[in-house]
Amino acid sequence: MIFKIVIVIIILFYNPFVSASQDNKSILTNLDIQIEATAAINKMYNFEFLEADKEFNWLVQEYNDHPLPIFLKGLGLWWKIDSYSGISDLKKIDSVKSLDDKFLRIMDKSILLSKKIYDEGNKIDGAFFLAASYGFKGRLLSERKKWRASAFAGMNALKYLKEIRKDDIMIPEISFGNGLFNYYSIWISERYPLLKPIVKLFPDGDKKLGIDQLNNAGNNSFYTRTEAQYFLMRIHSGENDLNKAKYLSKYLFETFPDNSIFHRYYTQILYRSSNFSMCEKESQQIIDNYINKKKGYYENDVRLAHFFLGEIFLSKRNIDQAIIHLKTSLKYAEKFKNQKLGYTIYSNFLLGKIYYERNEFFNSKLYFKNVIKLTKRKDDLNQKSKEYIKKI
Repeated sequence: MIFKIVIVIIILFYNPFVSASQDNKSILTNLDIQIEATAAINKMYNFEFLEADKEFNWLVQEYNDHPLPIFLKGLGLWWKIDSYSGISDLKKIDSVKSLDDKFLRIMDKSILLSKKIYDEGNKIDGAFFLAASYGFKGRLLSERKKWRASAFAGMNALKYLKEIRKDDIMIPEISFGNGLFNYYSIWISERYPLLKPIVKLFPDGDKKLGIDQLNNAGNNSFYTRTEAQYFLMRIHSGENDLNKAKYLSKYLFETFPDNSIFHRYYTQILYRSSNFSMCEKESQQIIDNYINKKKGYYENDVRLAHFFLGEIFLSKRNIDQAIIHLKTSLKYAEKFKNQKLGYTIYSNFLLGKIYYERNEFFNSKLYFKNVIKLTKRKDDLNQKSKEYIKKI
């Protein structure tokens, strides 16, 4: 866990698409290339991976001596890997392993090209892509729990990040990287107090400044606009500023309607903001997309959708439908090693309450025992479940 958090800090520290105005060799400020890259990136966000990859390949052929195109090709593959985030543990290894290997090879190629232009004098572009390529390698390796390799990649990223941060020209793209670092360096300290000594090795952060910088990038940046909006949505959701989170999630989903990750976040925020009418519609759409085997919709997506529908039908006092959806949500949860997934414990608790109110005490006790098994002794739902069992 410590290695993983440290790698995240390192990755968040980088400044994507830093200005290369101090280096006339840079192609990052070339408007034609920006337009070509943005078109491909937009397709990537909309999970049109084949079409996006074709455009990235064109850039690779056109600028084969620069790391930008190959890095963007790797970024597209990163999002393709991320599109499998809802897949169950039973299927994940076979589906993702070949993509992992391909992604790591692409990042290695980006590193080689970056070192070449760095040694030839293009220090800004070289340092940026070295940091970014090593950073993404470290992020994937940490996700796969390959801690030693992840730490090695992270330290290499940090070596070049220090050079990038010497560029103080404040453009929106730089605001994106600075915003992530300023916000999450404080967030990690607050969430994981044991890591404070490690976080102190980095410059001081500022959560409010970080949000302001991300807003600047989200409103004004060229390359990093969608990434900034995505992180702002997650930040506002975590801070329980649900109006802002809902606005951003709605915009992202409507802009990229085939992105299952944006769809999942939008539906979840609708649920949390008690917009049950829209949540019911989007939850059913997620289930339909899963049944129709639409790209990016897997077991975790449908698990969440059934939970949302379960509580929505419970609020309508349609108890039979609520039971069906809550049980179905738990059925999909069984496909994961981690049985403490979000809402799974609450699904057990709600079913325990429903059966208790129906005087079906055997079933009620069964679900309350599941809650006790999955929670800590002092947790609120643990205590409430024990109280119900005592009444039974």
